[in-house]
Amino acid sequence: MRPSAAFFLLAAALSACNPQRWLPEGQTWIRRIELTENGQVRTEDKYLELIQLQTNTSVLGSYPYVALYQRGARKPDTRRGRWLQKIGEAPALLDTALAAETVEQLERKLRQEGYFFARVHYELTAGARGAQLRFRMERGQPTRLGSIRPEIYSPYVEDQLRMIQLGSLLVPGMRLSRDMLESERKRVADYLKEHGFFTLGPDAIGFDLDTLGHPYRADGVWVVQNWIRDGEFGPQEEPHRPWYIGQVRLADSLNYGLNEQGIRRLHLLKKGELYRASAVAQSQEWLRRLDAFQNQQWRLSPRGDSLDAELVLQPAPRVGVLWEAEGTNTSGIYGVQTAFEVRDRNPLGGLEALSGKLAGGLGVAIGDTSQLFRTYFYELGLALEVPDLLGLPNVKRNQARSSANVSLARQYRREFDRLALSGELLYHWEGKKATTWDVKPLFASYIGLRGIDSSFYAALASKSGFQNVFIVGPRLNVKRPSVSEGRWSRRSEWSFETSGILTDLGFRAVRGAQADPYTVAGVPFAHYVRAEADYRWRFRGRQRREGAVRLQGGYLHALSNSPGLPPFERAFYAGGSNDLRSWINFRIGPGALPKAVFDTAGFLGSGSVKLLAQAEWRFPILGSTFGALFADAGNVWLTSANAKSAQWGLMNDPELRKAVSFNPLNVPRQTALGLGFGLRYDFEFFIARADLGLQVYDPRRTATGDAWWRPVGGLRRSALQVAIGLPF
Repeated sequence: MRPSAAFFLLAAALSACNPQRWLPEGQTWIRRIELTENGQVRTEDKYLELIQLQTNTSVLGSYPYVALYQRGARKPDTRRGRWLQKIGEAPALLDTALAAETVEQLERKLRQEGYFFARVHYELTAGARGAQLRFRMERGQPTRLGSIRPEIYSPYVEDQLRMIQLGSLLVPGMRLSRDMLESERKRVADYLKEHGFFTLGPDAIGFDLDTLGHPYRADGVWVVQNWIRDGEFGPQEEPHRPWYIGQVRLADSLNYGLNEQGIRRLHLLKKGELYRASAVAQSQEWLRRLDAFQNQQWRLSPRGDSLDAELVLQPAPRVGVLWEAEGTNTSGIYGVQTAFEVRDRNPLGGLEALSGKLAGGLGVAIGDTSQLFRTYFYELGLALEVPDLLGLPNVKRNQARSSANVSLARQYRREFDRLALSGELLYHWEGKKATTWDVKPLFASYIGLRGIDSSFYAALASKSGFQNVFIVGPRLNVKRPSVSEGRWSRRSEWSFETSGILTDLGFRAVRGAQADPYTVAGVPFAHYVRAEADYRWRFRGRQRREGAVRLQGGYLHALSNSPGLPPFERAFYAGGSNDLRSWINFRIGPGALPKAVFDTAGFLGSGSVKLLAQAEWRFPILGSTFGALFADAGNVWLTSANAKSAQWGLMNDPELRKAVSFNPLNVPRQTALGLGFGLRYDFEFFIARADLGLQVYDPRRTATGDAWWRPVGGLRRSALQVAIGLPF
C-alpha cells in the first residue's frame, strides 16, 4: 500500500469517528471544556470539580467509544445495537441547565474566597467536529478583613484569651475567606477542648461580620456561645468551664475475660486529670488496634463538678480463621500458593493474640518436560502478639505491639531440598506523621540445603552465594505512608539490617583471628551490613488516569566472615513482575555479565548493589479494564571486593570482574532498559495484571554487539509477567 493511500484511509477512519456527525439536529457535542481567567487557562481542582459537564475520553486523537455507541444507537432494539452501546460511551452533550448551575457554583466558590462581586459566564464556540465550551471567571476586588474583636461570656475562656489570640489565623488586611474562618473556628475549639473545655465545640464559635458602608472591608467580632444544658426547669445556659476526669470504669454489662495486665493494656483515662481531647482520641486509637474487640467507645458524661468516663467494649469472636490464595511468577516458574491461618484472640486474658499458619504452593515452568523446574513448598508458623512494647511498659506509642514468631519452611525442587528455620522478636509502633517502625532486636535464621544435586550445587554455591548459612542480627524497617499534595502523593520506605557482627566479635574474643570463616556446627554465619531505600510518587489525573514513579536503591557490604558473594537470601536481584518486567527475575545482572554465562553456567543473577527506576502511565480502556505504558531501568552489581574474592574460576578474568563490578562511570552502559504495555482488570477487592515488557537495552549482550533491540528481532527479547496487584 502506498503511503498516500494509507494516509487517506487513516483520515477517513478519523472522520468516521466524528461524534457531531451523527447527532440529531439541535444537539451539540462538547469536544473541549476550558476554565479561563484573564485569558489564562485555570487547572485547579477546586474549580474544575465544580464543572457539571464532562467531555468524552480521547484516545490517540479519535473517539472510537463514542462512535461505537452511536452506531449502536441507530438500532437500539437489536442485540448488536445493545452490545455496541454497552461497550461504547454516550456522547457528551451540551446541557444549558448544567452550564448555568456551573456558573452559580463557581460564583459561590469565589464569594467564599472573599470575592463578593465575582462574575462568571460561559460561551460556546461551535465547529464541524464539535463545540468548545469555555467558562470565564472575573473575580473583581476582594473583601478584606478589618478589625475583629472577641466577645466572650465565660470567665474561664477569657482566662485563655491571650494564648488563643497568639495563634490567630485572622490578620487585619488579609482577604476574607470562608475556609479561613472555618479554620479559625476549629483552631479555637480544638485549643479549648485540649484545655479541659469538654462542652465546647466548633459550633460554639461564631463570627459576626459587617460590610455595610464599606463593601470591601469586613469588621466584626468572634463570639463563644454559652453551653446549653438540660436543667431542672428546662434548658439552662451556663458559661463553659474546664472539666476533670472523675470516675473511670469499664461497662459491667459484658464479661471481657481480662486479667490485671489486660486491663492495664487498655490505656484507660486517669481519674483526676484535666480532660484533653487528644488523650481521649489517643486512648480510642490504642483501643482500635486491639483485635480482641470489634467495637469500642468512651461515654463521657458531666456529673457534678467532674466528667465520668465509661468504656464500652464489644468483644470480637474468640477464634478467627483466614484463608488466602494467589498466583506467583518467580524466575519464569508460574504457580499458585495458599495460606490458612487460625487466630486465637485474648487466650490468656492479657489481650494477647496467638496464631498458627500453614502455607503451601506449587510451581511449574510452562512447556518444561524435564521437571527440572517443578517446585513445591510448605511453611508452618506460630506467632504470639501482645499490644505493647515488651520490656518497655511505660513507653506508650501509637499502634504499639510486640510479637514473637517462629517458622519452619521447606522448598522442594529436582535440584535440591531447601530448609529454612527462623525466629524473631518484633517491635512495631507508629511515630510522627503516621510513620511506622518495625524493629527486630532479635532475628535468627538457618538455611540448610538437603538432597542437593552435586552439579547444581557446584554451579550455584560459588556464583550466587547459594549455601548453608546462619543469618543472625537486628533489623530495622521504617515506612512513611502516602502523603497527598494536590494531585501528587508520595510514600517512602527504608530498611537497615546487620548479620553476624556480634557473633564475629564473640568468636574473635574466644578463638582469636583465623583465615577461614567461623562456623557453628559446621555452618558459617552471614556477616554483612545491608541498607535499602524505596521512594514512590503517584500523580492522579482526570478520568481515572494516573502516573506512578518509583526509585529504589540498595547496598550490601559483606564483611570478613562472608568472603566472596553475599548470601543469596539477602542479596539483591533484578527482574520479575514488580521489578525489571522485561526480564524474568534472577536472569539479569550482575552488571554486564554476558548472556552466555546464564545459558551455560547455571547462574542466578544477584548482587550487592542495586539501582532501579520505574515509570508507568495508567489509563482506562473499557469498564474495569485498564491499560498501562511503562518503562523500567536498572540492574544489580557486585562490589569489586565481592568479585575478587569469589570462588569462581571465571572471576579470575579481569575483564569479567570489570563487567560485573559496580563503577559509577559504567552505570549508564550497564543499566538495563525495558519498555512495555500492560493490562489490568479491577475486581474491586484485587487487581489482576499482565505486563509484556520488551528488552530495549540488554547489558548482557554488550559483548556481542546487539545490546539494543532491533525491530527484526520481534518479540523474542521480551517477557510476560502475570501478577496480582499493582507493581508499585
